[in-house]
Amino acid sequence: MVFDDRIMALVVRLLDTDDKWKCVNRVAHITVGTRDNSVKPKESNDLLSMWLDEGTSDKRKEVIFDQKPTLQGKVKPVLSR
Repeated sequence: MVFDDRIMALVVRLLDTDDKWKCVNRVAHITVGTRDNSVKPKESNDLLSMWLDEGTSDKRKEVIFDQKPTLQGKVKPVLSR
């Protein structure tokens, strides 16, 4: 989980035996939430890119889960607001 004072995102790995899923984002993720409606969910892409390039900071934090759950679900597009 990576977050700052504006947005929170959960980094995910897409597991598929046929390798048919590709993520168009630099980091596959789920945007958990935003501070308010002025923050667009697409900002999680910027947050995660900075996290990859620079790591954590005073404002950018991470939570690493010891147990890495595997969940089955459906992948659907999300229209921007």
